[in-house]
Amino acid sequence: MFWNLYEAGREMTRGDDRRWREQVAVVQRHRPDILCITEGWEWDLDDEALFNRAREEFGYAHGELYVAKSGCHMAIMWQDPIRLVDMQRQPHSHAWWHGVYRATLDIPGQPEPLTVLGTHMNPFDPTLRRIEGSWLRAGMPAHRHGIIVMDANIIPPGDPEPPYLISTHFPGEEFADRVPLQVLTEAGLIDVGASVGDRSPTLGHYGRPAVRRSVRLDQAWTTPSVKVEAYRVIDDLSVDPELDHASDHRPIWVEIG
Repeated sequence: MFWNLYEAGREMTRGDDRRWREQVAVVQRHRPDILCITEGWEWDLDDEALFNRAREEFGYAHGELYVAKSGCHMAIMWQDPIRLVDMQRQPHSHAWWHGVYRATLDIPGQPEPLTVLGTHMNPFDPTLRRIEGSWLRAGMPAHRHGIIVMDANIIPPGDPEPPYLISTHFPGEEFADRVPLQVLTEAGLIDVGASVGDRSPTLGHYGRPAVRRSVRLDQAWTTPSVKVEAYRVIDDLSVDPELDHASDHRPIWVEIG
């Protein structure tokens, strides 16, 4: 499961834990074997106190934090008997914005260790996203056994055209720039949601005017060797009534065989 947690960490440092508690409830209800997050704001403070609290309250024995130079930290957590083989963190000097981590996990039943690459692409600049997309192509070549999970901040090829915004469109262009993700397609990676015919939006449910666009920004991309059994956007309010306030993004769920 991948989830953008919005600003719960910042709110926690101000003494407001409502959103945090809602996020804990959703994660504990679904209990994915592997949980990847972005927007772990302030999770690095006080010897990673909030990261460790999240790992414990979400219910994970193991986890790794990627401290982004932007403060928009990312993390991966996993359950036993999954085992960490390797963890690589993109140096801040190489990161164009939030950065990238790459965790390799030994998962029972998988033909070889699975590489999980997590990132959060630039929210403001389509030019920099093109650079980031090219790096992702190189960081997860199609011959590897792996998955990319990310808040792409850009529309995938084939998804409905979004309203004009200077953060997604080049000046004077009618259509949103999709090149950063087209690069992944041309490199042989697979857009999981599109491949199963589910292009449900992951953003646009929250009340803030800036995020009222219904778009699929939260995405998973796999290499061809990964067998996807199921994919869905977690968006059923009868199951998770907290979702509309817990974050401005919906979680995505991927099952692999």
